[in-house]
Amino acid sequence: MKLLLKNELDGLKRDIQKEKGEQFTRLLEQCKWYSEQKLSVEHPPTTITYIGMGSANLSLTYLLTGQKQYFELAKHWIFTAVNYDVWGYKFLVDVDLSASWLLYGLGLSYSWLKDDLNPEERKLLLEKLILQGNKIFRYGQENKGNCWSTDYWQNHNWINYSGLLTAAYAIKDEYKEASVWIKEIVENFKYVLDVMPEDGSNYEGTGYWRYSVNFFLTAAELIRDFEGIDLFQTGYLKNTFWYKLYQTAPNMEENINFSDVHDTRSSHSVAAYYKLASEYHNEYAQWLGEEVRTKYLFREAYQSKLFPGIMPEAFLELIWYNPEIKRKAPDDLPLTRFWPDLGLAVIRSGWDRDSIHFSFKASAPGGNIQWKESWKLNRANNWRTRSLTHYHVDFNHFILKAFDSSLAIDEGFHRTSKAEVHSLITVDGLGCLGEEIWNQGSLSDPELFDLNSKGIFNVWRDVPEDAVASIEHYSSGNGYTYVVGESSKLYDRKTKLTRNARNVLYSELGYFIIFDELESEESHTYTWHMQSEQFAREIRKNDFEIANGKGVLNIYSSATTPVAFSTKETVLHEIMTPQRPTDVREIVLRTFLLQNEQKVGNMVYINVLAPRSAFGQEFIKVKRIHVEDLVGVEIIGEDFEETFLFSQNGILVHKDINEEGKWISVVKRNGKVVKKALYQPTHAGLKY
Repeated sequence: MKLLLKNELDGLKRDIQKEKGEQFTRLLEQCKWYSEQKLSVEHPPTTITYIGMGSANLSLTYLLTGQKQYFELAKHWIFTAVNYDVWGYKFLVDVDLSASWLLYGLGLSYSWLKDDLNPEERKLLLEKLILQGNKIFRYGQENKGNCWSTDYWQNHNWINYSGLLTAAYAIKDEYKEASVWIKEIVENFKYVLDVMPEDGSNYEGTGYWRYSVNFFLTAAELIRDFEGIDLFQTGYLKNTFWYKLYQTAPNMEENINFSDVHDTRSSHSVAAYYKLASEYHNEYAQWLGEEVRTKYLFREAYQSKLFPGIMPEAFLELIWYNPEIKRKAPDDLPLTRFWPDLGLAVIRSGWDRDSIHFSFKASAPGGNIQWKESWKLNRANNWRTRSLTHYHVDFNHFILKAFDSSLAIDEGFHRTSKAEVHSLITVDGLGCLGEEIWNQGSLSDPELFDLNSKGIFNVWRDVPEDAVASIEHYSSGNGYTYVVGESSKLYDRKTKLTRNARNVLYSELGYFIIFDELESEESHTYTWHMQSEQFAREIRKNDFEIANGKGVLNIYSSATTPVAFSTKETVLHEIMTPQRPTDVREIVLRTFLLQNEQKVGNMVYINVLAPRSAFGQEFIKVKRIHVEDLVGVEIIGEDFEETFLFSQNGILVHKDINEEGKWISVVKRNGKVVKKALYQPTHAGLKY
């Protein structure tokens, strides 16, 4: 059986003349591009992942057409890689991503072309797959507990083992030891998909989601084909499309870039959308796949910094596209959704290009499941199973897009992630506990933090088990969405912070009320950061504006103590990968800052964020309320009025609501109450 094709090659040959004609044209165009490339005889000073994908594209094209030019070109690509002494450059040579991408592509090529190769060619390719397969397999076995083979929640585990699994199934009839690889890898993926979050979220962000998802899907398909184990029935694979869809920006071209996302155009995979559509009869996935293929493919290709990118996936698009699945736009889907593992809440105003999109997150580092399960594994086996270098200091952080503009942003791919470059609060300039641990030395082993042996910056490496953020409450209904994240345990312990709760209330009126509760045993300067692409300017006292293209964000600020406003610019540079050390990314952050003028132990920030079109005017006025322990805002629009009140002592009564609550919202039109909500954290939660 030819891998991924099963016994349907004849059917595929018919389909490329009809239902899959456009996907076949895309494959031919990709192969035309390969014909124009010059491959280096010597291993180039960079990653060689692209050679594996090129080999697979060319091999499939020959298989479908029988045309010798594709056969000869496929062999050129295949044997260029075969002739390299090693697979990889500088970092984990032979035992990481360059090697596994080549095992994947050349494994597929061997499965598809071995009957057409002459005996010498077949032997050379087989022996190279065996050699490289043993190298990466032995490395994973010998370094269990301290490398990617037990980094169960990280993309290197999935890619490396999927690449090796593909090669193993391709050569298993001729190399019996491949069965050892297969057994180990099948157990790995069974465990991985048992402990991956059922909600389908990915702590490494949308960029690494797209970088790894096709390897996940390939492994699941091969394991089902050969072992009869259906990993497509696991919660992660069933639900991961929804994570990706809701972390796609309103323009459907860009992503919401929490964690290490190379740029805002590095997260689409047409092949993955097709496969998920086919497996789950998901018409929304089919729609998104076709949207990207027909509208956004080439822009993603030339602007994305994620290598080798979307274009080499042409062969998977052709194989996995199921023309029987209809397309359905997401217009009828809910506008809010919550992923409990990442503590990720998404609020949209609609599905059109100018819609508001707000994302907020708070969880244990790397997600709640990973944090809990990895601590168990580490204690039981004396392992290190968390590789969180792609996870950012972004607890209680938010991203806001509206009117086709980025208004509150993430810094994107950045290994030395810190609180101060996110939309967070710092305490006397201090952020995450891990930032200080890294700077001062490990809590457990100072030798590990010698300046010459730190390796890749990992702010999470030695934070204690109880250093977590969490979602205290999420609800959406009756015209309100409310989420609160609490993160005090993740702050430097010297701050003696006892509460840092960010509350987000959306009453479906076009703005967000963000109120931060800060409590400490000592007095501090609390600095409120919000990152944007443009500087904020003060238009009235405590009223601010950030204009960015077609969108504007008005910020109406208040606090329980006097605060000062300022801005600053931060320029960040980051190497994309050790294998491409000259590929440096730059991002400029223009930060909006609020800071209490006198140190206090407890305080509350209330900021109303109101995105609007740059071609319109402010649509609300905000009056501040501060009476003893009671703070809040009165928001007045053209045909509505919302009163929001928050009680610092937890007891609040309002004439329109006959119950006590920590905060209340009352919305009126023409003097009549049209909706209301109150929050009772120790009783019923949010009541309407």
